[in-house]
Amino acid sequence: MTPKNFLYLAVAAALSVLFAVVSYASNNQWSTGKAAGEKLFPSLSNDLSKVSGIQVRQGDESLTLEKAGATWGVKDRSGYPVDFAKIRTILVGLSEAELLEGKTRRSDRYAALELEDPAAKGTKSRLVRLMGDKGAVLAEVVLGKKKFEVFGGSKSGTYVRKPGDPQTWLTNTELNASISAKEWMRTNVLTLDAAKISRVAIEIPGEQPLAIAREGGGADGKLAFAGFPPADKKLKEASAAEAIARAIASIDLEDVRKRDAAPKAGAVAVVKVESKDQPSVTLNLRKDGETNWLWLTATGEGEAKAAAEELSARTQGWEYKIADFKANAILKKRADLLEPPPEPAPPAEPKKK
Repeated sequence: MTPKNFLYLAVAAALSVLFAVVSYASNNQWSTGKAAGEKLFPSLSNDLSKVSGIQVRQGDESLTLEKAGATWGVKDRSGYPVDFAKIRTILVGLSEAELLEGKTRRSDRYAALELEDPAAKGTKSRLVRLMGDKGAVLAEVVLGKKKFEVFGGSKSGTYVRKPGDPQTWLTNTELNASISAKEWMRTNVLTLDAAKISRVAIEIPGEQPLAIAREGGGADGKLAFAGFPPADKKLKEASAAEAIARAIASIDLEDVRKRDAAPKAGAVAVVKVESKDQPSVTLNLRKDGETNWLWLTATGEGEAKAAAEELSARTQGWEYKIADFKANAILKKRADLLEPPPEPAPPAEPKKK
């Protein structure tokens, strides 16, 4: 090969490599970007005190959290209070998030990072908007999926992009903003020590009432049904009374709404719970369609007075959706508690003659 031919081949090879690199880059558009290491929102840390609202959108669903005085609440749930620790986590997370690595700029590849259009049906991305006074938008970002253990250990990052900017990024922070109102709330409605429950009375419309009390009337006795079961019947579970007390002692919400008006008479099951050294409560449970709703009142004397007042102040005027399994565990009918009668013996075969 002559030196001239070798030079031609070398130039052709170099051009071929250059073309391949350019072609790959133009088709994939993965880039570290010019802003790696910068904050996602450089000035947000100075504006956190101005944030008075958080809007989250995912597909057809939206959720708005609003600040009223010193309290945050869910606008879509009549201002029901939220867990401020969760508000603080997202605000601090967005203010401290840094751009770690630039990713694709191609919209047809956003779905791989769960950064597709947050208004599209079935989308996995969430649009998060921080609002200030008079509707001013202080920050806006589309959140995508997490990248777990991005720094080793348990620290994760989140894929993000800003609306109107095709560049996507991996940040160094795990950012969570659920579209579910429940995820922002304190989900626990009632917490009691089941061992301190002394009496329970269950009244279900159309059913004979059930009464539960501690045997011997002492604090150390076991809970048992009063005058039940009949002598000729047997309980399915010997500890059924204790199980009902445990179900009452811890109740979580699935959703919440304002209790604007009392339901029609006869539609409500009432459970009265007496306790020692803790609030005594009355649970009111009713069906609305296929869902179970509950509201409660609380009283207390001595050591239990302050806890009863806190419980009443927190729950007054609200009605809570509870899980079906929880309602079923509390509202036990007598027939549910008894062993079924034995099946009749098959008729004897006639003797052969």
